[in-house]
Amino acid sequence: METYNVCSILQDKGPKGAYKDYSGLPPILQWFDVLESSLIVDDPFKTNIGASNYTVLVPHVLQLLRFCFLTRRDVPAITLLNLLAEEPKKFIDLIWRGVTELVFHNPEQYKPFLDQLVNQLKQLVEINAKEVLLDFLLCVLHQGQITEAKYIFTDIPKQKLTTVTEHMKQTDILCKAYQGLVFYVEWTVARNKTQRLRDLGDQLDDDVSENFEDFMRSCADKALNFFDVLKDLTGVWDIFVTKQVEMLEYYDKQEEAEDVLQAYKEQNKENPNTHKYLYQFAVRHQWSTSSKISLLKDLAVHVPSDPLVIDLCAILIKEDKATEAAHYLFNLLDDGSWQFELQPWKLMSEILTSEVKSRNVIEECMDDRKLWWPQYHFSSTCNSSSQLCLHKATCCLILDPNNTEFLRRVRSMLSTEEEEQLSSMEERMQSLSGVT
Repeated sequence: METYNVCSILQDKGPKGAYKDYSGLPPILQWFDVLESSLIVDDPFKTNIGASNYTVLVPHVLQLLRFCFLTRRDVPAITLLNLLAEEPKKFIDLIWRGVTELVFHNPEQYKPFLDQLVNQLKQLVEINAKEVLLDFLLCVLHQGQITEAKYIFTDIPKQKLTTVTEHMKQTDILCKAYQGLVFYVEWTVARNKTQRLRDLGDQLDDDVSENFEDFMRSCADKALNFFDVLKDLTGVWDIFVTKQVEMLEYYDKQEEAEDVLQAYKEQNKENPNTHKYLYQFAVRHQWSTSSKISLLKDLAVHVPSDPLVIDLCAILIKEDKATEAAHYLFNLLDDGSWQFELQPWKLMSEILTSEVKSRNVIEECMDDRKLWWPQYHFSSTCNSSSQLCLHKATCCLILDPNNTEFLRRVRSMLSTEEEEQLSSMEERMQSLSGVT
């Protein structure tokens, strides 16, 4: 099939002996060396014995191809792709992605051949041309070729389709979204260039400045128009939505930006980032404290251990809602990643030592944790600063007062001033509990 001559073009034409040194490589390369000399040219999936070994050969070829890509051995990879090209209908996708991988790592050498392959593949009826062009767009974007990326979808051959599948609809959506991303990149480049000129003290005359602004506005309008295809669609569209909001805010369209973020959050509540993006927007535009608390609570429901939960607890404490913050802090500290972090323990010790009315809440939180939580948190001082040890010891005095071994270890790490603070707290706890 003429389409796959690109594999032959990519294949090195030098003497074969130059690539026979397989010392130190896996046995499968030794196998390939023997295989290469035993293949019949007009039918690579039969050996010179004449028996079909297609089902045995192909898995080995694919295994070897994977190894070549992982170890960046381009020449053997091209040889294998050329071998698979003898059965093009079975390996169209594999050949395409293999060549794309080569271009990704070595664009200067292989990009012209990828261009040729794209022009050939998009004419085939066996595959969706838009899928090929979408992959090609990502490759071109990675190489920073913005101008080329803008025109990739301008020449899409018409293909006869009996039915339009959901997969095809999804591909169409992605194509439009990524076209929006291309114009966003062009808009950003123009904006940054304008800013650099201003920072250098170059005064742009009115005409030049107006041209820049008109060009940026044109790019933004095109990008926003493409991004609209994602409106009210369930899916992870983070990379597109954030750029859409950035441009809307740049042009002082805060209400539209908020609507985009609100809709994205409503359609994708299980995606933690939808909650974060709206909260960050609220912070930038100085929403009320109650609104920010509500947004953070929504996030905490889905990701109890997210770093922004610390912000939630700090705000609740500042708003005199420490008992409410205690629930979120316990949930946060259930996650091992926070076991040796200072900030949550500092907040916890503040709640435990300042809120007499929080005792019932603390007991409620500890009810399901008392068999494992103290032992989990109050046993080791490894990877702990003296300040962290101080705050954990303060919590231990209240949550696990009989754990004298942990307190002894902590005292050995504290400064004189910190030990005095802990002793003062211990005396206070004894006084509150009626112990003499």
